[in-house]
Amino acid sequence: MKVLGIISGLTDPSSRARILQYRSYLEKEQIKVDPRYFSPHSYADPAPWAYRLNKVTKISPWRFLWMQKTISRLPLLLQQYQYDLIWQNRLILPHQFFFERKITKPIVFDFDDAIWLGEGEKQVIQAMERAALIFAGNDYLAEFAIKHNPNTVVIPSVIDTTALYPLPPNNKFFTIGWIGTKTNFNFLALVKPAVLNFLSRHHDSRLLIVSSEKPPQFDFDNERIIFKKWSAEKENELINEFSIGLMPLEDNDFTRGKCSYKMLQYMACSRPVVVSPVGNNSSILHKKEVGLAARGEEDWLKAFTLLKNDVAYYRTCAENGRNLVVENYSVEKFYPVIARHFTELTAR
Repeated sequence: MKVLGIISGLTDPSSRARILQYRSYLEKEQIKVDPRYFSPHSYADPAPWAYRLNKVTKISPWRFLWMQKTISRLPLLLQQYQYDLIWQNRLILPHQFFFERKITKPIVFDFDDAIWLGEGEKQVIQAMERAALIFAGNDYLAEFAIKHNPNTVVIPSVIDTTALYPLPPNNKFFTIGWIGTKTNFNFLALVKPAVLNFLSRHHDSRLLIVSSEKPPQFDFDNERIIFKKWSAEKENELINEFSIGLMPLEDNDFTRGKCSYKMLQYMACSRPVVVSPVGNNSSILHKKEVGLAARGEEDWLKAFTLLKNDVAYYRTCAENGRNLVVENYSVEKFYPVIARHFTELTAR
């Protein structure tokens, strides 16, 4: 079976978690997934040349960008015929439904965020209605999807446990860690007061942020507050530098749709978590003792202190976290489920 995987990019977290990490596993089931992404990507800004051209043509740089995006996606309409089905992560082009309407091959629409709040609710609903099958990242997302398409299945955002696994901890420092993209930097403000308070009290502690660029919320000194650039090759090594992993969130309609991917990354590396008890985070916390929930500064501070001082509790959370990921949130567990759905879909 040949599957066309439509993704946002090779380093995009959703693309990596939802489609790319399954490729080698699905080959065991004779399913070949070819990823396809577009340039410029969906949320790109106009290129400098578009502004220069605007001075001559008076055509908006954003109009040029929209034309670029549209043209780059047109070959997809012919390429689709080389495949048995299309595995589509989110909308092909947010706020435009032209391409989804022109696809005739069966579509598995896959999403892991409350995308209807930001990518155009009408277009998202239309994409769901046209899909042969929907993979939703959690129950909250599935509740929305099933209103528009009864063929909806919950496929969590899971971890390749051969790529993320525990390494020996750095016992010199108690390292509070966070990994994520710049789109989530705003959540770091929620935990900043507690982190700085904790660092001032514990001089053998530090904060490590891993991302594509430095978040503005912290002043990095490369000693107590450290930034390291993310790369796929070093991701396991970087997360293993953490003693605990953070996932602060606001509580709103969008965050309730998040699939707790960074929380699961920490757990896969046997790192206890301290997270906002929002949406899927709460569900995971209730399955096993893997860490602590925190709502305000006092909660965060207490959680850091407990995990630093109580060695037995720390070890319990670390062991439980790894085991829970292996048992319930691993690629190994879910690739046969995906393969079965693909086989059933193409057999119709």
